Amino acid sequence: MTNYVTERFGNRASAIYGADFEGPRENNEVSGPVRRERVIEDIMDISAVASRIRSEKVYNIRRALSEACYWGRSIEENQKKPSDQRWIENFSTGIATITDLKKFFPTYQINRASWKFDDILGEVNRLHGEEGWTPVAGVSELAKSLASTLEDTADGKSLKDGDRTSAATKIAIFARPADNVFIWDRLARVAAGLRTADRRGLTKTVGYSVNGAYGYREFHSDCLVELQTELENDQFKKAVEDFMAFTEFTRSGRNSPGLACRSYFERRLFDKLLVCEGQRIEEIREAGRPPQAV
Repeated sequence: MTNYVTERFGNRASAIYGADFEGPRENNEVSGPVRRERVIEDIMDISAVASRIRSEKVYNIRRALSEACYWGRSIEENQKKPSDQRWIENFSTGIATITDLKKFFPTYQINRASWKFDDILGEVNRLHGEEGWTPVAGVSELAKSLASTLEDTADGKSLKDGDRTSAATKIAIFARPADNVFIWDRLARVAAGLRTADRRGLTKTVGYSVNGAYGYREFHSDCLVELQTELENDQFKKAVEDFMAFTEFTRSGRNSPGLACRSYFERRLFDKLLVCEGQRIEEIREAGRPPQAV
């Protein structure tokens, strides 16, 4: 089968993506078969699972890079699910449209309820220019304001605080790409929770919940620590360089080839790495459980 990336973007892109990339998939979802491997009896132990994930680091980085590059590809007006480039260009300059939002919310899987896009548009287009904006307080305020932009339906009323926080982080990371925003994603929280527990020597993984002891503030703080650890890893740093090179390659000929600062690419790749790790953690834990009775 012809390599998807080579077919679309040429050999240079294929070298960055990897030879086995299979093409489009849902945003913030990862592809690939679920592998059920034999694991040691104490696999549920924090240190054992964390050690296993560290041993797979290079593979998860490659997988994360593939995901980040796919979602960072060039802008095509007729794409059903446009790339991250479109959201940065429109959200960070305050020129987003209703059409943008109607594509953005399904792309980022935050369309379970009906939203009042006319009201949300104002929030999105104001966000980039807010002075004194900080990630933790800013995300919290945006999440609260999104409650008033839901339709008065059963789905809208039942939307949880965590769902609105997820939406707020996904808007903010593109509206303010230079700020340290981390996406509130379920699999990312699984990975961050294991990393934090292992780093602190805890016996249970950290469970993040918007209204719990470990809310977005704690998640954000822990992500900053873990990102700094990755930035000391040569493999991760090389992947960031490749991510930036690929984005520049896809933007050749555009008026603004730079798109965003380096810190955005670092955090976006880290976000994808956490999602990949989170899925692997769930696979490993599932493999370590006894078979369920039929």
